[in-house]
Amino acid sequence: MRNDKHSAISLRKQGKSYNEISKILGTPKSTLSLWLKNVSMSPKVRKKFLDAVKERQSKSITEFNKKQGEYARKKAQKIQQDAAEMVNALSKKDLLLVGSALYWAEGFKKTRWILAFTNSDPLMIKLIMKFFREVCEVTEEKIRGNVQIHPNVTPKQAISYWSKITKIPQCQFLKCYTRLSPSSKQKRPYNTLPYGTLRISIYDSKITNTVKGWIQGISEKI
Repeated sequence: MRNDKHSAISLRKQGKSYNEISKILGTPKSTLSLWLKNVSMSPKVRKKFLDAVKERQSKSITEFNKKQGEYARKKAQKIQQDAAEMVNALSKKDLLLVGSALYWAEGFKKTRWILAFTNSDPLMIKLIMKFFREVCEVTEEKIRGNVQIHPNVTPKQAISYWSKITKIPQCQFLKCYTRLSPSSKQKRPYNTLPYGTLRISIYDSKITNTVKGWIQGISEKI
């Protein structure tokens, strides 16, 4: 026991923690606390000891945060997947309501003779095209595409991409245009929109007014 005590004191002076000494000697920490309560470290050893404690604490916090982050991510994924499974296939009536609400939020509404919808999200573009074709029953020859691109994007690449997304023939796309304000240059990282932003235009006053009527109908039911 006496040899263990001397060894414990020596290890403590070297900057070992109670946990480390207990593992080395097999001595309970309660015993070590009695043996070592008056044992002091040199300033150099104490600094090294405290630095090691801080490093362990930092690693422990990092590991804890990593586990918590992973738990939160998996929980969020499950919630999202459960919610996604609540949505059935969209009926034509569903599509009318969803498409009208989407156009109400994002569409151009200042005239009575043109429908125009601008966005860079391919899924949103697919949804509005489904709405235009299946609910509004727009004929293909009335649809035009117009892409706004950044200087780093080639027009051919952008038109090819959006043509595949929308199923609009490339010949019905207008000439791409590049427009980037000084403020956007400072805010947007390079290549944020790799295929630019698509504007879909439909020149038909009857359909335009019909969509506005659906929006009005929704607003009156709120």
